[in-house]
Amino acid sequence: MSRLGLILTLAAKDWWLFWADRRAAALCFLVPIILASAFGMIFHRPSSDVAITRLPILLVAESGDPFTTQVVAELLACERLEVRTTTRADAEAAVAKCSPAVAIVLGTDFEQVRNWQPGQPLVRPEVIILHHATASAERHLAEGIFTEVVMKKLARERFGSVPGVTEAGLTSPFQVVSATNSVTANTQFNSYSHSFCGMTLQYLLFWGMESGLVFLRERQRGVWVRMRASPVPLSCVLTAKGLATAWIALLQVLVTFGFGYLAFGVTVTGSLIGFVLLVLAVCGLAAATGLLVAAIGGTEARARSVSILVILGISMVGGLWVPTFLLPNWVRDIALSLPTAWAMQGLGGVTWEGRSLRTVLPSVLAVTGFALAFLTVAVWRLKLSEHHFRQGNL
Repeated sequence: MSRLGLILTLAAKDWWLFWADRRAAALCFLVPIILASAFGMIFHRPSSDVAITRLPILLVAESGDPFTTQVVAELLACERLEVRTTTRADAEAAVAKCSPAVAIVLGTDFEQVRNWQPGQPLVRPEVIILHHATASAERHLAEGIFTEVVMKKLARERFGSVPGVTEAGLTSPFQVVSATNSVTANTQFNSYSHSFCGMTLQYLLFWGMESGLVFLRERQRGVWVRMRASPVPLSCVLTAKGLATAWIALLQVLVTFGFGYLAFGVTVTGSLIGFVLLVLAVCGLAAATGLLVAAIGGTEARARSVSILVILGISMVGGLWVPTFLLPNWVRDIALSLPTAWAMQGLGGVTWEGRSLRTVLPSVLAVTGFALAFLTVAVWRLKLSEHHFRQGNL
């Protein structure tokens, strides 16, 4: 039998072994679909044409003077805030429970703001913004809206009595226009696109790990001894293992993205060729990961524990769980040294960002480079292990 025939025969053996446990095989396709759907629902946000979500805050006014009362009334009427007045003690208790996470406290001397004059020294009264430790973003938003409301109030008091100045003339001197910076004008972010890309990549790595653990199990049992006793080159065995793993990984990608397209509208808005090349690259990465686990894993139990930790770590840092803009800058810098970040960047580019083949080609090359590096280390270690094994038999 030719080498190609041997490779296909051995790969077909692993293929049918995968389907032998039909329930386990079904879970390989269901788990990434369930995880991707759940993450997509959690991070889904309405599009820009839906009503603006109002920020819930508590408002404490410790003085009942006319100026403070008018500011409170304008905050209650603000379209971007959902304000509820309360006492200081109740506000502190509610913020501690993150219900809501932000409270604004206007002190007894807040009326002094009315005497503010540009360029003149003034003892500025304190406005306390209570916020939960996890709500720093909400705190900044509340501060900005509150400052805008107060400054508009002061502008009306300063210039409202000037002849020729009307209420309409006190609006902002500039107009803010929201524009999405994307490759295609009709491109819109879809949280399901991110979640299906991320969970598919993560589970492909887990599938590669499982394939490597099966390989380790065979090496520790008589199956590997009987196989190596036959006149089958080691290169054919390794190629068949990698090919079978890549086949099943490709099928997982097709099933997962097919479900995402039918259920949540996950589509390829960019280069279709780029998407195909990225899929082939990540399938090759899954196969190389499996061989690497088998080569350096040691025992099956130790390899499983270490592999799970590593895969979860590079998935989190690489932006597979949440978008990378939510991660700290130093994490994003570290992510550039990981294959998951490059794969996620490329798949996100061709799915919802609408990027061309030229712009995603660096991601394809990076993922392919990582796969080849993993494969080189795995083959070297497996050949070295086989050499030591045969010398021991002699």
